[in-house]
Amino acid sequence: MTLGMFFSLISVQNIGAAYRHIQGGLGAAPDQISWVATSFLIAEVIMLPLSGWLTRAMSTRIFFTMCSIGFTFSSILCGLAWSIESMIFFRVFQGFFGGGMMPAMFSTLFTIFPKKEQQFVAIITGVVATAASALGPHMGGWIGDEIGWRYVFFANVPFSLAIGIVVFKLASFDEKEYLWNKIDFLGILLAGLFLGTGLAVLEEGRREYWFESNLICILSIICLISFLLFIIRELSTDNPIVDLRIFANRNFLICTILVFIWAIVIFGNQYILPVYIARVRGLDGTTIASMVYIMGAAQVASGILALYLFKIFNRRTVAFMGFIMLAAGSWFQGFMISEVGPNEIIWPQIIKGLSAQLCFLPLVLLSIGYLPINKVKDGSGLYSLMNRVGSAIGIAASNTLFEHKITENYVEIVNFTSGAINRSEIFFNKLNNFIPKYLSNSPEKIKMTSEILHKIGIEEASAMAFNQIMIIMAIIAFIVSPLIFWVKGLKNS
Repeated sequence: MTLGMFFSLISVQNIGAAYRHIQGGLGAAPDQISWVATSFLIAEVIMLPLSGWLTRAMSTRIFFTMCSIGFTFSSILCGLAWSIESMIFFRVFQGFFGGGMMPAMFSTLFTIFPKKEQQFVAIITGVVATAASALGPHMGGWIGDEIGWRYVFFANVPFSLAIGIVVFKLASFDEKEYLWNKIDFLGILLAGLFLGTGLAVLEEGRREYWFESNLICILSIICLISFLLFIIRELSTDNPIVDLRIFANRNFLICTILVFIWAIVIFGNQYILPVYIARVRGLDGTTIASMVYIMGAAQVASGILALYLFKIFNRRTVAFMGFIMLAAGSWFQGFMISEVGPNEIIWPQIIKGLSAQLCFLPLVLLSIGYLPINKVKDGSGLYSLMNRVGSAIGIAASNTLFEHKITENYVEIVNFTSGAINRSEIFFNKLNNFIPKYLSNSPEKIKMTSEILHKIGIEEASAMAFNQIMIIMAIIAFIVSPLIFWVKGLKNS
């Protein structure tokens, strides 16, 4: 089941590296290709909260087998796609079936393993999950370059099929509940509506200039109204599709808030760094991947570090240490210059990477692990949902803030240098020594000089914007870190 989750996560991570191959192979426009990822994520987040009810109604064995086999065949269909429209359609099914595997795996962890073994099993699953994040982009890029983009999807097929068969044969440890005569159709509709429109706003908002677009405004209104109706419905019905009363559990409430914020910070970090490097250095994707790969490797190693720290400290303390390390890594990376090199990247990346499992594992153990056994399946879906939505918000917010801050900082640079030019002739003397060959009365050379100065200004504005985002991320992680001490869980494991 953990391997099933691995291939589901891989299918999210490896597509980005194969975008240009898919776009060329299907003849898609730039604004269409983004929906290859968006359609998957929308379907995935709709499945996450529904997974608890479906697991109870079908049993873990049948539900996970259905997800694994469905994921297998939808991967085949994605690989056989003949147009961008067919690709998007098949990715919806791939995301829906793939989205059920992580919460089913978590609920199994806390259902069949005794308390004393849950921690070690959680570390294994955490390492596998972070390995998917680390390896996914490289696998997608290599397969797309060397074999062909269709095999990015076909590569999942034999493994997912085998996993589904094995789970069907071995995972007979719970019985289905007879819930089909009590289906909350309205709850399903409202959940799909607010999650689908909400994620569409997050994914497409930055490309549509947010609320300047009528489409984004309409989707936002639909999301808000359907969200409020969903809350009212699930709290008032006797048979909710999602049991929101789980949030009355203090541990679960605080830990899901923390994993939501953790996902915003860690995924915002992972997204914005390669964007920044590409903006100021103009490096190719392979070089950028090699510069930021160290964080993925450190995330895998963080599982071993967590195992060691759990022997010394209680889970709350380990989680607190993880958030402080995440804040420190973000803070140290908030002093970059436009001439960024590997030395400026490596150590903050290592610190942030090592913090990953120190945050994530204690939160899983202190939230789902402290739920009553009959609430674990619903809790696993909600916990996974908060993690996924947090990552989407982190990516969207960091991208939007980055573009906004670049413009704001560039205006400040222009205003500052304009004032300096008016007050001093020193600037002209330095400029004459720096680029004398471009200085003349020739309109072409004046234009060339302006372009060079504009490029320098944008690079410096980008560096300032990146630093500001990193500082904000660090402050957020630092501020929320004491919340972990409000949860139960004092004993060393």
